[in-house]
Amino acid sequence: MQLNQNIVLSKKEFQNKNYSSTQIRKIIFDFSEDNSSRNKKSKFTLENKNKGKIKCFFPIVKHDIDSVESVLLVLKNDRWKSETQRKVLYFDVNEDSLMKFSHSSYSLNLLKFNVHQKPNGTIVVKRFFDKQGILLSEQIFNYFGKKITSQSTSNSEIDAKHILIFANGYRGRKKNRDVSDNLLTEKDRFHYWLKLDNAFINTIKPDAFFYLDGNSPIKTSNHRGMLRFTNSYFRVKWLSKKDRNSKKYHLLNTKQNDIGFFQRLEEGKTAGKVYLSQKNHIQEFSTTKDTIDLIVHSMGYAYSLGFVEIVKDFVVFRNAYIIAPENAKAGACDWSIFKEVWQYGTNLDQENPDPVWKQDGIAAQSEAKNIKYAKIGGRVFFPDSYLYKNFVDCHMLDHYRWIFLELNAGQKGFVH
Repeated sequence: MQLNQNIVLSKKEFQNKNYSSTQIRKIIFDFSEDNSSRNKKSKFTLENKNKGKIKCFFPIVKHDIDSVESVLLVLKNDRWKSETQRKVLYFDVNEDSLMKFSHSSYSLNLLKFNVHQKPNGTIVVKRFFDKQGILLSEQIFNYFGKKITSQSTSNSEIDAKHILIFANGYRGRKKNRDVSDNLLTEKDRFHYWLKLDNAFINTIKPDAFFYLDGNSPIKTSNHRGMLRFTNSYFRVKWLSKKDRNSKKYHLLNTKQNDIGFFQRLEEGKTAGKVYLSQKNHIQEFSTTKDTIDLIVHSMGYAYSLGFVEIVKDFVVFRNAYIIAPENAKAGACDWSIFKEVWQYGTNLDQENPDPVWKQDGIAAQSEAKNIKYAKIGGRVFFPDSYLYKNFVDCHMLDHYRWIFLELNAGQKGFVH
């Protein structure tokens, strides 16, 4: 499993002093966001205010790694060089606010605070000097670029936070091979949640929220391939809507794909390691435990189970909201560690199931394994009056706003 990736020059040195540090950061960022199978790239397109779009040549390569490290790109003697660094990066800032890289280390050493520790994640230390070269102050920044000086140098415990974790599923046919990079991000970078995440955030009001990408190829689903998905779609669509056809559930791809499910679960474990690595930068053995609410959709269900398995001893779980999970009967976690667990979607396997043409055909719904052992929870089905119950719409997040519009306090599945 990969914890992350490092991106370096595919050549030891590259002669072109015309690229600014801003352009290089943009090139690196774009390549890091490209989750396709390619691991090398040389040609990029950048926006230029005066010239419009310009073509750039910058030969870089991406490697999977299973440890935490950083890569420094340096322009020296008109040549760009890339150098792999250790966890802690030290930069010196002079009286004119000019910043220069000093060195990297496995340890965090702060002279002003008498701190000497080994952090879990990658951090940046800025050291400020006066004209005489006397150290004035030190500042620490985390994985997201946020200043964490006070919490990193205090002897007191870090305050526990209430956090939402969103795990998205399949991002569409065009992104079928765009496998997850297992990163933890503060934004819905793929615009996957169609602002349904805002409804959860505004209702629950957490201290922070993060996104995980559970996208995986369609071969890991119960469809096992696009041909079987297409065949299922048209066979259901062509059914005449008569009582004698309403129970032809064999037209849906319901046969479990355990290999694909557990492949996604294993990937989710990597995301859990990333979360722990970036959460406890300094206080490695902190007893502070964040409270987490889990919101998952589709393939994100299996992915989130891997995440839960890794972080469960270091956090407190509150509620799990499972929306249209894919192959949910294939696996589960210990649902008793949550206060509430709710699964939303169509009724395929319970009493009085919906007719086949009103089923979720993208991810034929089955009960999340062992959900009956949750302290509070269970299944919540589409309202009977909902107009857009069909093979496709029953799976799309845009059609789950009824969770907030139709459910009131005290009802099953109410978000709070």
